[in-house]
Amino acid sequence: MDNKNKKAVQDRFTQIYNEYKGPIYKMCIVRLKDENSAEDCMQNAFIVLYKKMLNKEEIENPRAFLYKTAGNFVLKCFDERSRQLEKTVPITEYEDKLIDEQNKIDSNINFELLNKQLNSVLTPEEQLLLKLKYIDDLTIDAVAEILNISKAATAKRLQRLREKIKKTISV
Repeated sequence: MDNKNKKAVQDRFTQIYNEYKGPIYKMCIVRLKDENSAEDCMQNAFIVLYKKMLNKEEIENPRAFLYKTAGNFVLKCFDERSRQLEKTVPITEYEDKLIDEQNKIDSNINFELLNKQLNSVLTPEEQLLLKLKYIDDLTIDAVAEILNISKAATAKRLQRLREKIKKTISV
């Protein structure tokens, strides 16, 4: 396609886009109730139209074509949502199982023994780090400020501490 014809297609497409983007978007948003999905469907419909125009396919009624194409993208979006819902299992079905598993884990842990084991392995600095981060629930920034070290050093020390604890305990 030469530049003159391409420019003509682009001009016609811009005209169609400006005329129908609002109504097509409204149709998509009403059906999908999701701004991002509606925007995607609208834009996909216009992309299909533009490609057809570049391939010199005659579209007699661009409005009808856009509504039909956008409607097809909306249907695809619904299909994708339903596939995602099929993969998703409500947590309520597993709450009892999760509670049972947590109780099993809790019953196997002797916290006094675990505390003694950790205190024997961890240095006082590591114990302080453990307390600040996981017992006092401070951020890495706050822990770094208290210990007067950089955030990167704090994060690295926490990583090493977690690895050391994993090696030390076995549940």
